[in-house]
Amino acid sequence: MKKFLASIAPLFISVLLLAHPEEPGPAKKADVMWHTITVIDYKPGTVDNARELIQKFEAASEKAGIAPPVIYWFDSGKYDLVVTWKLPDGPAELQGKWNPAGETWWDALVDQEGSEEAALKLQSNYNDLIASTHTSVARKAK
Repeated sequence: MKKFLASIAPLFISVLLLAHPEEPGPAKKADVMWHTITVIDYKPGTVDNARELIQKFEAASEKAGIAPPVIYWFDSGKYDLVVTWKLPDGPAELQGKWNPAGETWWDALVDQEGSEEAALKLQSNYNDLIASTHTSVARKAK
């Protein structure tokens, strides 16, 4: 389950739906913008498959009217991908288990894939591509 929470598909919902598995961050400050930053290492030969599945997750975000995370693909180093999510309400966003935007995203994914079972299968297929991942909370001065 932790692998699920720390991967890209869950990033589309973890910030919105699920509790964050990492230690809690400091309270919200007005002079900083908070982000989650996740780096992902895919199993050898699976990056192209991951890209295809990520496009489906992004399409669900667009359909739900939710901005997708910022994604960067690495050309060197251990990891293949870095994903950043803005946390407008600070680390407190990671404390809750439910958010209406997350439910909207999930509903859009289910509608796009045709059923909840198909959406769950899509997430499972994506998770199977991941060798390792790490998520941190960071802040940037405004």
